[in-house]
Amino acid sequence: MPVESCLSPDDTPVFAAHATAHIDATLDRLGETERAAFWASVRKCYNTPYNDPKPRPLPATALIAKALTEQALTDQALTDQALAEAPERAMPDLPIPDLAIPDLPMPVAAMRGPGLGTEAHVS
Repeated sequence: MPVESCLSPDDTPVFAAHATAHIDATLDRLGETERAAFWASVRKCYNTPYNDPKPRPLPATALIAKALTEQALTDQALTDQALAEAPERAMPDLPIPDLAIPDLPMPVAAMRGPGLGTEAHVS
């Protein structure tokens, strides 16, 4: 559905140039780099809703995963070496007990936090 406007398509470039000149006059206090960054951000803001950003890899995630993998391999190698040197110290495979904590009601006075302790009920 077309949007109604009081501007004709021929007037748009003239008004755009006029507005750009006013904005550039306001941005005169900034250096050329800052002005270029301002216009780049304006173009990005107006363009973003229509164009999805290209996905980019997160290098930190890859580095963390690599470091964790290397650490796990090192830990496993140290464990294997320790077991080879002293097999009597090996831990047997025992079942893991169920440590479920029962869901019991907690009195309000026992909770930590502002306004939930006994100090909130002093008159």
